[in-house]
Amino acid sequence: MNTRLKELLIKSLQGELEAAKSIDPEEIASQICDIGFSCNMCGKCCRREDGDNTVIVNPAEIELISEHTGFEQEKVAVPLTDYQGALPDRKYLEDNRELIDAEGNFHTFGWKICQKENGDCSFIRERGDNRCSIYKVRPMLCSTYPFYMQEGELRISECAGIGNPISVSKSRKLAEEVLLRYISEIEETLLLYERYEGFRTGPENLNKAFENILEGIINYIVHDSRGSHRTAIRQEKIID
Repeated sequence: MNTRLKELLIKSLQGELEAAKSIDPEEIASQICDIGFSCNMCGKCCRREDGDNTVIVNPAEIELISEHTGFEQEKVAVPLTDYQGALPDRKYLEDNRELIDAEGNFHTFGWKICQKENGDCSFIRERGDNRCSIYKVRPMLCSTYPFYMQEGELRISECAGIGNPISVSKSRKLAEEVLLRYISEIEETLLLYERYEGFRTGPENLNKAFENILEGIINYIVHDSRGSHRTAIRQEKIID
């Protein structure tokens, strides 16, 4: 990312943040009340078979969940990627060569909640229960679902609970949480861009990354609002 582009992105986010802070929560609450919502406890938003259940989390949320559960942070969240499984194949690396640096490290931006082998959220209980084991400290994405803000407007994800009656007081509380999430997401992204230094690529970057993958390792550098962090995911070797 060149300096000029970085400056433009930061300026745009600063404008969006200022606009977000001026949104009247009562207007959002009124929309939510008209739409209607209450959770059916179906668990579909937490399970892979029912669609994309990726939960993006920020560093503060990861720390909060870690403190609540006693888990190490790597058991709470992993680098945010758009492929399925722990290790990408060569085609994925080829399609995303620009994200691999000269040492074969894979660069990504942000974190997501860990998932079970079947793709379900790590914190959803077994079938028949659908309760969240970290409900009290669940991420903002979960506490505001299915509502979110985009470009200053309220948006709705697919959910069976849409249309169910909701009280005025609950719609106000939810509206406040939705706006807080929107502002927090902008602030997190703004800090990420301000602290992002870029990285150097090279002609052997893909080969170095794939050599590591054959050994069952993918090395990450994760960029977030607090800077850059080195981490790795290890699995069994793909070949001997």
